Amino acid sequence: MKIYLSGKISGTDLSHTRKRFSDVADKLQSLGHEVINPLCNGLSETDPWEEHIAKDIINLIDCEGIYMLQGWEDSQGARIEHAVAKEIGLKVMYE
Repeated sequence: MKIYLSGKISGTDLSHTRKRFSDVADKLQSLGHEVINPLCNGLSETDPWEEHIAKDIINLIDCEGIYMLQGWEDSQGARIEHAVAKEIGLKVMYE
């Protein structure tokens, strides 16, 4: 299954967040899933948030499921991704 990772990124320690997203991606890949990591969306950390969320939604709608990392509720972007995923009928999974 092609799975999009979603969780709080803005306002976090990016080195810790990168490792966390990478660890979850590795776990899901070891189970045979293709994982889309929003931290690897081709945009720079300095690009505007609006560009990131737009690119992330484009990547999300090409997936079959979304995996919500713990604490996602504290992220505006993750809440948007969650709502879109539910609206378009993706399988929603929670850490």
